[in-house]
Amino acid sequence: MSEQNGMIFAIAISFLILIGFHYFTDVEQTAEVTPNTPQYVNNIKSENTEGQKLPRSEALKQSERIFIQTPKLSGSINLVGAVIDDLSLIDYKETTEKNSSNVNLLNPANTENPYYISITWQKVADNHKFDLPNEQTKWSIFGEQKNVLSSEIPVKLVWANPQGIIFERTISIDNIYMISSVDRIINNSGKDLRITQHCEIVRIPGQQGRFAASVYEGGIGYFDNTLKEISFEKLGKGNVVGESVSNGWAGFTDKYWFTSFIIKEAVPVKINFEQESELVKCKMDTTEITVKAGENFEYKNLIFSGAKVLNCLESYEKTHGIKKFELAVDFGWFYFLTKPLFYLLQFFNSLLGSVALAIIILTILSKILLFPFARKSQISMTKMKDLQPKMEALKQKYGNDKVKMNEELLKLYKKDKINPASGCLPLLVQMPIFFCLYKVFSISIEMRHAPLIFWIKDLSAPDPSSIFNLLGLIPWTPPAFLQIGLLPILMGITMFLQQKLSPQPTDSSQAKIMYLMPLIFLFMFATFPSGLVLYWTISNILAILQQLLIKPENKLSKAKT
Repeated sequence: MSEQNGMIFAIAISFLILIGFHYFTDVEQTAEVTPNTPQYVNNIKSENTEGQKLPRSEALKQSERIFIQTPKLSGSINLVGAVIDDLSLIDYKETTEKNSSNVNLLNPANTENPYYISITWQKVADNHKFDLPNEQTKWSIFGEQKNVLSSEIPVKLVWANPQGIIFERTISIDNIYMISSVDRIINNSGKDLRITQHCEIVRIPGQQGRFAASVYEGGIGYFDNTLKEISFEKLGKGNVVGESVSNGWAGFTDKYWFTSFIIKEAVPVKINFEQESELVKCKMDTTEITVKAGENFEYKNLIFSGAKVLNCLESYEKTHGIKKFELAVDFGWFYFLTKPLFYLLQFFNSLLGSVALAIIILTILSKILLFPFARKSQISMTKMKDLQPKMEALKQKYGNDKVKMNEELLKLYKKDKINPASGCLPLLVQMPIFFCLYKVFSISIEMRHAPLIFWIKDLSAPDPSSIFNLLGLIPWTPPAFLQIGLLPILMGITMFLQQKLSPQPTDSSQAKIMYLMPLIFLFMFATFPSGLVLYWTISNILAILQQLLIKPENKLSKAKT
């Protein structure tokens, strides 16, 4: 591979990386919407809600409620239908502002962004008339219990139909994100009761953008030893994705949040993801259950609703025996590499107490691992430049005989022990690491709202500063392509210095193209998460130090020859 071909190849690979990132990742941002919270389609009139949509605070006042108070969750349960429709995450804020409210994960049906969980019973055969609890059923709190659900004290609800059947529902919650709902049926009707349980997770679909493939959002589940992903776009087809499932989980996932039913009971269920009107639903129906006259029946549901913290999901996987629960975190195609990098970032973050410092340490480690490749590449490129006069002489001598010229060129490479392709080796090795690190920075909830320095308060979002409004001094918001902050500028400068220290192409046109690369990368990286720009900047600085370290070796080796 000649120097020119190698240069073209390196430029092509660089552009493919950056263009691929822009095509396959979610990098579009707006000033009004934070990039870390679920986005929804607004102004929707759903079939489940009558009348005008209400503000969330007003909707919560429309019915009697059980209040949730745990270390990680706050909210309430609607006594009408025993619907879980109010859940906020105490540890996570909507924005980086000091007075920001907590992230609201679940919302009542009569709001703009409905997202709720319901559990009801349905008849199998109408062999006699009886009533079953549904979404309009008004449950009562059993005995003299308080209307507060905590991680220490469960709440028991009760409802009885006119036929003498008593339905009890005991709801408990741990100190993180797992909710338990145990239904007990006492059949005093004198007749056998044939029913099925029907569970639903209902929500507005996420507002997918054209770059939303960086992190999967939509219907998700694991059963039959297979991970199932049903995107919001496909839900209109009413895909039935599970028949007679007796072990697994299913629900909806966002970038950072996750709500799911866990299937653990011996009674098989059928899972169905579908769209009804403007709402998407994850439905779970048991097979037929018969409660004989005079007997009791008990059925337990486990529900996860909270943040996708990996060690939390893995802990539930062990304690509750949930298969592959950690797959709710989207590690992508390079799972085998992305997950170890994620653990490494998490380890350094816990050790140093700073995500920014963890990224810097991770960058240093990656550079140490790739140093042999960088050293070999640098030495090879220097030798190629030293060989340039001999190559030009061959071109002049065998200019009309390309076969002979290539033969002589190969002899020249062999004599001087040069591999022309080795100059591109570090780039090829770094590509999967770069993609995996981007994935890690995208899925890691630890990155969300993690500060770097002064004006950068969120490493998962682009640098908010811009030189085109004098870093915020001018009251004007530049268009997205002019949103170029200080950190991307620093990255561009370090990239330029790195190129200046590298062996320069002998062809002037190639040199000019190479000098344009930092400018092109500057505009592209301006839209990337600050964490990724930090990684690339530190990587450039370390590469400069490597080049300064390797150059004396080159001079020494030349002196010996």
